[in-house]
Amino acid sequence: MLIELLEEYFQREEPHRERDYFYVSEVGKCPRQIFYAVKGFPRPPLDGQTARKLAVGEEAHRRIVQAMYELGIVVAVEAPIPPGALFHGRADAIVSLSGKNYVVEIKTVHPYNFDQMAIAPRRDHYLQLQLYLHYLQIPQGIILAENKATQELREFVVELDRPEVNRVLAEFEALRELIFVRGELPPLPDKTDWEYDQCKYCPFADFCRKDMREIPRPEASLEVPAEPPVLPEPYEREIRVLGLFDEL
Repeated sequence: MLIELLEEYFQREEPHRERDYFYVSEVGKCPRQIFYAVKGFPRPPLDGQTARKLAVGEEAHRRIVQAMYELGIVVAVEAPIPPGALFHGRADAIVSLSGKNYVVEIKTVHPYNFDQMAIAPRRDHYLQLQLYLHYLQIPQGIILAENKATQELREFVVELDRPEVNRVLAEFEALRELIFVRGELPPLPDKTDWEYDQCKYCPFADFCRKDMREIPRPEASLEVPAEPPVLPEPYEREIRVLGLFDEL
């Protein structure tokens, strides 16, 4: 009853935007998922529960940024990387601490993943921050993680890792050539470095299993056309007997 109404209210379609660049948030994602997203393959509507999870993350961002403003340490928020780059994206914040600027990436994390981050941040979070450090030319940053269940905070101070940045840039330059220039579907990735099974949550899994390279077209109607009506017996006889001009 009420739940059904709320589910319908929160679910939404995710619009497709034509682009010839990558998002920083796509670092660490399966290259095939990126291909299907870029090419505009259809995906199911975002369900209500997932939409609410995203809303929780957005609210946490606002709450934490507001607190940093009140602490008087904010230099910038939603700081965009330079236009025309291989990637597009906005760093959550830049703060000043003890006379040094830090790029801050705020992440809301499932309790299980939060426990897994006791010693080190998630690899995709780490790589995303590395790109922001590179493009914004700030040599240090902070990954600030909040436990979605308990609101416990955990931070990781990260220095610019130039070799890792160069590796990511080279990897995505090759991917840009493959997807945007040659229009080819990337090969199946090596999944040994994945921190979780991305296929399980991928909205394009069916297309991937079929190695589809083109957006499927709507199937043509298979309805059999209706047979012409059968005229009553007297009219059928009349039509067979009369010639074309017999009535003139």
